[in-house]
Amino acid sequence: ITNMKNVKVILISVALCATIFANARIEALGGDAGFWPGDRANVELYPGALNDGNWVEFGGVEGTPSGSINWGDDVKWGFNFDADVNNDWMNMSWAKDGMGLSVAMLSSSTAGVDVSGFDVAWGQTMSFGELGVSYSTTDDGVNDAATDLTVNWRGDCDAWLFDKSKASLSMTDDGMGATGTVLTYDLFTHVTPAEGVTALVAMGFAYASSEDGTGAENTQMWLPDALLAVEASMTDWATVRAFVAQTHVFSNDVDGADGDTGNTTDAGFGVGFGWTTANGSSVSLDMEVSNSLFTDPISTMTGYDAGNLANGEVTISYEF
Repeated sequence: ITNMKNVKVILISVALCATIFANARIEALGGDAGFWPGDRANVELYPGALNDGNWVEFGGVEGTPSGSINWGDDVKWGFNFDADVNNDWMNMSWAKDGMGLSVAMLSSSTAGVDVSGFDVAWGQTMSFGELGVSYSTTDDGVNDAATDLTVNWRGDCDAWLFDKSKASLSMTDDGMGATGTVLTYDLFTHVTPAEGVTALVAMGFAYASSEDGTGAENTQMWLPDALLAVEASMTDWATVRAFVAQTHVFSNDVDGADGDTGNTTDAGFGVGFGWTTANGSSVSLDMEVSNSLFTDPISTMTGYDAGNLANGEVTISYEF
């Protein structure tokens, strides 16, 4: 039986536009760039964010590399690379006057399997908030084309202690009969309890449904879907990050039968280092860190522990 928590994660993960960001800072703060306006990873959800800066960024330097460059004055141009999927023939982005566009053309042949298709994403900041729309299709020549359509929105709000909200709708079809839909809505705010410390408080709900191609259907609702994350500066060049996320499975229907309900909890940690260059630009290195760094720091840092200090993600970036 499909675990619907995994369904939610999978669908949200694939519902990204053509620009690829493996961002260790965001992963250490809960994994959702939408809660952190201004971070470069927002271009995945809201391509209009391509207008916000110039950068060169490398992710996955510990094993599966990715890269992105975005530059320009009035008009921004970008190129993107990702060795994880590695089906891109060309992956480019363009932005001007608050609007952004990403396009990737797919073409590869591995072990006699030909893959073709495209990813396209568009976004713009409007009077009602930031909007991002992405669509992708992939054809392996065997099954029907797999498709993914996603719409993301983020804007201001005034609800209790929250001043921001965001919503997402994703619809996927794997080309082999399995389909899925994910709908999320979140309220969030950032608070500064002390100088150099930023805390995120977020709460919302999520709904997911899937059909596995054989007629079996799963639906689930999470309420509340909560996240607490903290980013604190230790010095002017070092930052620590941590998050705890708790989701309450409010309802769970597994092909007509009642499934498990209750809480699932996740946590993570990260560190970041940043320096200002002689020309006023900045260089930063961010990483997720293994929980064992805190439970057994000596063994982890000296390599005696079998685990890795970096917990699967390292990002190096240069902003200019």
